[in-house]
Formats: sequence, structure tokens, C-alpha cells
Amino acid sequence: MTTAEVPKLIPDQNEFVELRQGLFRCTFVLSFGPVALPIATFLIRGNPIPSSSSSSASDQAQAHEWIMIDAGAPPHATQILTAVERVLSHPEDTLKYICITHAHLDHTGATLLLLDKYPGCMVVGHPEERPFLCEGKGYKSCAGDTWVFNVMKHLAMASKVQIPIGRMVFLKEGEEWDYSHLVKVIETHGHTPGSISFIHIPSRSIMIGDASKNHAFLSKTSCLSYPLSTGTCQMGTAIQSMDKIISLKDQIDTIFPAHDYNPDGVTVEEMQAFRAANPRS
Repeated sequence: MTTAEVPKLIPDQNEFVELRQGLFRCTFVLSFGPVALPIATFLIRGNPIPSSSSSSASDQAQAHEWIMIDAGAPPHATQILTAVERVLSHPEDTLKYICITHAHLDHTGATLLLLDKYPGCMVVGHPEERPFLCEGKGYKSCAGDTWVFNVMKHLAMASKVQIPIGRMVFLKEGEEWDYSHLVKVIETHGHTPGSISFIHIPSRSIMIGDASKNHAFLSKTSCLSYPLSTGTCQMGTAIQSMDKIISLKDQIDTIFPAHDYNPDGVTVEEMQAFRAANPRS
């Protein structure tokens, strides 16, 4: 794999750009041979800066707290930290949470570096991802429902990013946390046992990790597809999760896969049309 310079393909390549109010995306491109993989990480601004001098101390603090969703690939860790620091430029700004959709390395790569930089930061993940996030367990231990995964899983390496358990917050769908008013946890299992997605409530956007992807490996065009079969533990469950995402159309307008060149993401209608045109049980 290489992080060699590539022509700028999207507005948010290598820097955070505000795609929706309060929602920023930064995409790095990881190249290996002829394949270029866009990998997105997101920042969410905490509560707006209070306009009233009578606002509470909690409101004042949350005005400078930021939430990250996924932490990119290890080769980009230093660059991700630099990109974060450019956005968190106020002296009181801090990274409060890193929300991880699942424990694959291209979603956790900068986590430890960011935890060192922001000592008060905690990591949010699903309890079923605990052995993969914290204990170095590899997904080869999972029983897949496709022959592709069951063959290819033996080539996968265990994660070298092991998050200290004391820095973790484990959440299931429906459980309350500090930012339940801003970010909602949605269980979208299948790609991995504890895969989750996060709805940014104000912008009606959902960050889905690898629940589906929207790029073609050998081109820079948008191409909505099912999650990559080689790394998806339970494809049947993953397909059900795609249908679950579609069912959230009363809460969301835009779907942001982690692997996508399109700064506009995917609409619910586009995913629904894809499922209708490419049915799988």
C-alpha cells in the first residue's frame, strides 16, 4: 500500500470540508497497485456556541467539543491528526469522542494518536466489537455465511490498533449518551458482528461505515454496491442492514458510506433503487 500523492479528486481530499451544517468530511486515498481506495473520516461540531450569557457551563463546554466518526487508515494517521487540528483551532476546542463504525484497520488507524493528543477523548463502539477493538482479536475467528469470506479471512491480519478498555464507551442502539440529542447510534451489523452507523440528527445524514460502498475499485466513479464480500462476515445480515437504513427515510436524507468519492453521498432513494435492481435475499 502507498500514500503517494494523487491528483485531487474531491473537495475534501486530505482536509475537512463542511458538507452539511455542522458535519465535516475528510477523505484520504490509499493506493495499492491499480486500486485506489477512498477512506472517509467525519467531524461533527458540538452544540452551537451559545448566544446567551446565561447559558449553562455545560452548554459552554459542549460548544467546543467535537465528535469524530471513524479514524482512517494507519498510513494516514499523522495527516488525519493535522487535518483535525486545523478544524479544532479555538484554544478551547477538543475532541470529545471518536465513534467507530467497526474495527477494520481503515476505520481505526489514527485512534491511538488522537487519544494521545486529546487525553479526555473517549472511543464509542458497539459491545460486540470489543474483542476486535480492544483485544487484538481478528475477524478470522468469525463464522461467515459466504465461501468468499471463509476463504479470505485466513489472509486477514489481526488489528494492531488496540484501544485501552478504559478509553471505551460501549453503546447499543437506543442507549442514551452525552450526545444523544445530536448523534444517534444505529445497529447495522453484518459487515462485522458489531458494525454500527451514526445519524447526525440536525443534517438528517447517516454515516454507515462499510454497510455499503459507493465507488468502483478501478475507477474514480461513484458506483453503489453491497459491502465488500471478502471482508463481510455475514452478508445476509449486512443486506438486512441496508434495508434497515432505507427504512429510516423518515429520519435521514443522505447516506455517507466510508468509501465514496462523491461529496454528496447517496440518497435513500438511490439505495432503495439499487436494492430493487440488484435483489439478494
